[in-house]
Amino acid sequence: GLNKLQNAIQKSPVMVKNELANAIKTSVNIIRPIMRGEAPNKTGKLSRNIYARANGLRGEIGPNLDITPYAIWVNSGTGPYTIRPKNKKALYWKGALHPVRKVNHPGIKANPFVERTYGQIKGPVQIIFHNTIKKIINNISQG
Repeated sequence: GLNKLQNAIQKSPVMVKNELANAIKTSVNIIRPIMRGEAPNKTGKLSRNIYARANGLRGEIGPNLDITPYAIWVNSGTGPYTIRPKNKKALYWKGALHPVRKVNHPGIKANPFVERTYGQIKGPVQIIFHNTIKKIINNISQG
């Protein structure tokens, strides 16, 4: 039985890595649609641009900040701020009575869609990893 155990231990790093990578990939694929559902959907751009990647022992899920850099402000909110023109002398928009030099914005109320997502996925992802660890231990013990 000693040779069998030694072989199982030698093979275990590859098996452990593969099992954990599968758990990460499964988790990422579960989390993405939940986050997309929790993201505000005023135009749909933010929820459409939530990505998920799993590469080996690394997984990422979140808004694509190259396309939706405002996602951080939507999630966390902002305090009041002033909007000033960048390329012109004044600001104007459809419906405004006249051009203005600045606008005092009251801020953006936080919409913590990332935290809501975490609240929903914490349990299921823990179960995925719990079952993966059990499978790894079982595989090693059976050699």
